[in-house]
Amino acid sequence: IVVLYYIWCFMKIDTKLTKVSRNVKKQKGFINPGIYKGSTMIFETFEDYINDIKNDDDRSTLYGINKNPSVKQLEIAISNLYNCHDTIIAPSGLAALVIPFFAFLKKDDEVLINDTVYSPTRTFCEKLLKNYGVKIKYFHPFKDINKFEKLITSKTKLIYLESPGTATFEIIDIPIITKIAKKKKIPTVLDNTWASPLFCDPIKLGINIIIDAGTKYINGHSDVLIGFVSSDKKHHKPIRVTTKTLGICPGSEEVYLALRGLPTLNLRLKKIETNALSLAKKLNEHPLVDQVYHPAIETSKNHHIWKRDFTGSSGLFSFSLKKFYTQTSIKKMFAKISIFKLGYSWGGYDSLITFPPLSKRKFKTHFNGNLIRVYCGLEDSKDQIKDIINSLKFLK
Repeated sequence: IVVLYYIWCFMKIDTKLTKVSRNVKKQKGFINPGIYKGSTMIFETFEDYINDIKNDDDRSTLYGINKNPSVKQLEIAISNLYNCHDTIIAPSGLAALVIPFFAFLKKDDEVLINDTVYSPTRTFCEKLLKNYGVKIKYFHPFKDINKFEKLITSKTKLIYLESPGTATFEIIDIPIITKIAKKKKIPTVLDNTWASPLFCDPIKLGINIIIDAGTKYINGHSDVLIGFVSSDKKHHKPIRVTTKTLGICPGSEEVYLALRGLPTLNLRLKKIETNALSLAKKLNEHPLVDQVYHPAIETSKNHHIWKRDFTGSSGLFSFSLKKFYTQTSIKKMFAKISIFKLGYSWGGYDSLITFPPLSKRKFKTHFNGNLIRVYCGLEDSKDQIKDIINSLKFLK
């Protein structure tokens, strides 16, 4: 306990990340934790078995779904990084984000969601959650904030946020919402994948439940699907009970790889942050670019809120062109790109590019030209900039 207190009170983040949830003595002298595989776990005594049957706290049930030692190590690590009470692990970010909906909503309830939410979240709500009689109400991340309390009804039982928003990276004034939510006793959820636990502390902003697709930065090598739901003390039990009831659990090798990714998290994020900012600034000055959507760029809307609530920025941002080009022209542009690969997800060492459609949003964003999303990985910044800037020359 004394050692843990020293780590979290006095050590810098790079040191913390190499020590969190690792115990060389328990790991038989190995620096990294082991991999435990299996479903059945054996009770030491008959009394332990009887007590387990009596225990309604699913967290302590002796079974592979929620008692795997390496899973426990990763849960503790993420909880420490997010300064929260508890964390459960899911087999993907998408699997993680559906858990709060099932934990806190029932038929005839209502959930408030910002309209710039991750597309699969919207798909889950529209294709599945509605079938259970839950009403989905979307709100504008800027225009609806000052009148947010008026959006809440007696049926509002959950508020789900993502900041910055997907594809267009709008920053929401989270403390305004969480202050109202606490007064109304409504739990709040934040998808914090873009910022990671290093660049945003959602609990400090008043958030109750945090979603993080560890597939991205926590793992950092594009070879794992994993997700986390971190929660405060008040809301952790419904999250954990729902997770076990649904049979949601991660693969043991994925857990190992996520633990392996933690020690280099800050080093990777610093490089990625610098690369993305350098490219964003270059694009902000480009004659073919209409607007850059990156919260850390001073010209971005709500930049002052990002500066207040975040301690860093991510490798993911987008930009729009001054006019619309045909798909053929965009294809020719992409053909000249060599470093940025066309692919979903992000958070690894490879740079990526996509051309996101926003047709399903309730509140339509006006663009003068095509929207392009880029993720800057760990390549040299000058190579990344040259790759994108040169490709723009082939737009006709």
